[in-house]
Amino acid sequence: MNLRQFDLNLLVALDVLLTERNVTRAGERLFLSQPAMSGILARLRHAFHDELLVRVGRNLELTSLAVELAVPVHQCVQQVEDLLSLRQPFAPETARWSFRVAASDYVVFLLLGPLLKGLTDLAPHISVRFFALETAVRDRLAAGEVDFAVLPEEFEPEAPSVPLFEDSWVCAVWSGHSHTKDRFTVDEFLALPHLSFRLAGLDHGSIAESFLTEIGCERRIVASTESFATALFLLRGTSLVTLMPRRLGERLRQAAEIRLIEPPFDVPPLREKLIWSPRYTASAAHKWLRTRLTEIAGAL
Repeated sequence: MNLRQFDLNLLVALDVLLTERNVTRAGERLFLSQPAMSGILARLRHAFHDELLVRVGRNLELTSLAVELAVPVHQCVQQVEDLLSLRQPFAPETARWSFRVAASDYVVFLLLGPLLKGLTDLAPHISVRFFALETAVRDRLAAGEVDFAVLPEEFEPEAPSVPLFEDSWVCAVWSGHSHTKDRFTVDEFLALPHLSFRLAGLDHGSIAESFLTEIGCERRIVASTESFATALFLLRGTSLVTLMPRRLGERLRQAAEIRLIEPPFDVPPLREKLIWSPRYTASAAHKWLRTRLTEIAGAL
């Protein structure tokens, strides 16, 4: 392929297409319509003499060549972006940028609303896409596939970070639950069936549940979920109990028809932090979003 005959802007689109594996989502990240994105994919296929993305059932999958291209193309695009952002001021009111953040639904619930209000008023062309936490979050950060991740401080990926906020733990039960006191005793807590939280793809639960395991607290877990918010709505009409970050429980108390009861243990607080790849530390755009997220977290 002759470099002079290749439109280097297509590399940005190729990077997004290989990451998203979805023409519509790739177009959204690049602020292009679906037909325009399909046209770019056709140009890329012609340039590389390869389909790049092929239909398998309802999904698009990478061809063998596309798999080989994914990492070097992404690295190339990142290097160019880093070069262009050096000493360049960031103007959120005119910038076109798409950020990718890995976080639990609990964090998204607390931060996304205030963040969207600010984006609508101050940065109309900036978008943020949240991804579920998973085992590969460290690798995705290192590869630049996500810009940020929000994790409990107990997780120690080798990446820059700043503290976001702290929360305490509380027990949640259905509002019609037979337990009517404000606090559980140890025996009352252990006698109930439990709804557990499990991180996606990981073989352990929340920080609170890990603490209970460490102190030898054996519970009768009858169900588990990867979503804190979903767990609250599953309690309705049951005798189940679950451990929940207090802020989430308080905000969804009425909608989920739950009651909050103090746990019988002094559970260590949940401390969330924002982490990112070192390659983005000097980026003006990333500095701007880091500041916005820390300001929002500080106002919770």
